[in-house]
Amino acid sequence: MTMRYGVDAPFWVAFLIIIGLVFTLSGVFGSVNGFVFGYGLICLVTGLWMFTYSTTIKIAHREVILSLAQAKSGDELLDVGTGRGLLAISASQKGCKVTATDVWSKWDLGGNGKAKLKANMVAESVAEIDIVDADARELPFSDGSFDVVVSNFVVHNIKSVEGRRKAILEMWRVLSPNGRLVISDFSKTAEYIQILNSVSNRVEIKQFYYTFPFSKAVVVQKI
Repeated sequence: MTMRYGVDAPFWVAFLIIIGLVFTLSGVFGSVNGFVFGYGLICLVTGLWMFTYSTTIKIAHREVILSLAQAKSGDELLDVGTGRGLLAISASQKGCKVTATDVWSKWDLGGNGKAKLKANMVAESVAEIDIVDADARELPFSDGSFDVVVSNFVVHNIKSVEGRRKAILEMWRVLSPNGRLVISDFSKTAEYIQILNSVSNRVEIKQFYYTFPFSKAVVVQKI
């Protein structure tokens, strides 16, 4: 278990665990009815599962994403919404030339920021990652710049349908011919699939039941 890569949706995790503890303990000591106790138990289990994903499961999940991306030594790889560097650091350790972008929202990831990313690079003996301040909807790179583009639990944070469409098409734009794009997310994936089906006939979907919430990876190769 490690807190190195932060807790996803930290305010929701804290809320669910606190509410869950209050209601379940109240149920144990007889001050609430069975329905409230059950609701509290669901909140508590959900919050703990989300915490476990953030501190343990996502370390393994990043290897699944990079495997689906077929990331290999020498690849130019872009990590969109890198956060504390979960995907970027592992890709760099595999010999990829990594560029990592983010807008560094602390609402979406606990302690998010470039300082945490750089600290994790030191902790995992990674010397070179090109860190760029950039919104996924306006990536500051030329067409076809990257062999691999990856993103994990990021695009759903963009509030508008049009914004999410722009982000996905930007990832597609900067992907080189024969490159692979992998977008892992727990929400809005039907949108991503529809958008990518409009530009490619090589869209694959992978389902994951070990993450929380359950998630999918949309995998596309650019021909």
